[in-house]
Amino acid sequence: MFVVCGEALFDVFTTEVVDQAAFEVPLSARVGGSPLNVAVGLARLSCPVAMLTGLSTDFLGERLLASLQSEGVKTHLIARKQAPTTLGFVQQDAAGVPSYAFYGNGAADRLLTLDDINVDLEGTAIIHFGSYSIVAQPTADSYFALAQQHSGKRLLSLDPNVRLNVEPRLEIWKQRIVELLPLVDMVKVSDEDLHLLYPEQRPETIVENWLQQGPQLVALTRGGNGASLWSQHGQVDVPGQSVKVIDTVGAGDTFQASLLDAVASLKNSRAVWSEQLNNETLFKMGYTATVAAAITCSRRGANLPTRAEIQAAL
Repeated sequence: MFVVCGEALFDVFTTEVVDQAAFEVPLSARVGGSPLNVAVGLARLSCPVAMLTGLSTDFLGERLLASLQSEGVKTHLIARKQAPTTLGFVQQDAAGVPSYAFYGNGAADRLLTLDDINVDLEGTAIIHFGSYSIVAQPTADSYFALAQQHSGKRLLSLDPNVRLNVEPRLEIWKQRIVELLPLVDMVKVSDEDLHLLYPEQRPETIVENWLQQGPQLVALTRGGNGASLWSQHGQVDVPGQSVKVIDTVGAGDTFQASLLDAVASLKNSRAVWSEQLNNETLFKMGYTATVAAAITCSRRGANLPTRAEIQAAL
């Protein structure tokens, strides 16, 4: 089973271009949050998956819980909190690229304690961590303790998914990433995130450094320009897919879910999963994940594809 750790929230979109001086702004809300998207993406790939997060007991939290259950995501690890639900307001530019504003101080997804992560993870093969939950306290330190407890026992995955409008201090992000790198087995990161974190360094230099810290696989997504994947046994560049972009919300999460699914398949084989990461395998993993992400970009919102849709596109 997969366990996904991180926020579950509502993305609130402006439904049309409006006059800046208008008194009304039409809004449309969808369940979201990068980790939630990854969990749903895995469920749509028919992978057994649970979320370990905090959810509000308010009506929005109830809707998030129902939405996860309807997708087949297991919710028995979720801690219910008498606290608000985070709202992430999304504004998209003409190319469909989103910018975010988060309203979540004191929200349920940021209030996980050590008691909340003291759960039975028997049967869990892969734990994924990501987004602002790795830096928003006290949840951040609770997840870090979970990573420390399970590192070397289960495969751990990380996607920093930097959100400076939640935690504007880059040093906090960089310090937590440095602390997590020796614990995790794989990292997916966007070129945008690397530029935010280390604007003076080449992405290749950063990735090579990360590979020396512990991860066996690092994937760098480059938006419409595809992706690059590194392991201890190879490195490949995967071209982007030609697609009419509606918006890019959830594209990185789609890539992440596909990548986790591929690693799980390797892990289930008899050979050591990391020793199978040659150029041929890396390219196949990256190409499949890029095709999956392109499907998400071709439709509105974080509407991640099923395994059948990906196979048809391949």
